[in-house]
Amino acid sequence: MNGLKLMKCSELAQAKQERPNLKVLDVRDVSEYTADHSHIKESVNISLGRLPYVWDKELNPEDEVIIVTPKWSEGILAARKLKKAGFTSLSYLTDNCKGCPSNR
Repeated sequence: MNGLKLMKCSELAQAKQERPNLKVLDVRDVSEYTADHSHIKESVNISLGRLPYVWDKELNPEDEVIIVTPKWSEGILAARKLKKAGFTSLSYLTDNCKGCPSNR
């Protein structure tokens, strides 16, 4: 998708320190999110289906948003929905961060 940056898990910890308005958005279903205790600390969970309706409770179009989901297609769909809402700084986390203790 045009304008969607790719980010590795190893880059996430540094990005969170350098950019205070960075938000990590996990778009998995809430049941998947709560069952997986290895999700990234301080991530916001808004399932893909609810994203168009409740994003404004946790996110601001001026935020830099890192999208987290194991399914690339869901990441693309989330990015499209956020772009439509006016977000301009979007990234997709390409790695699984389970083994990266600095991001928990």
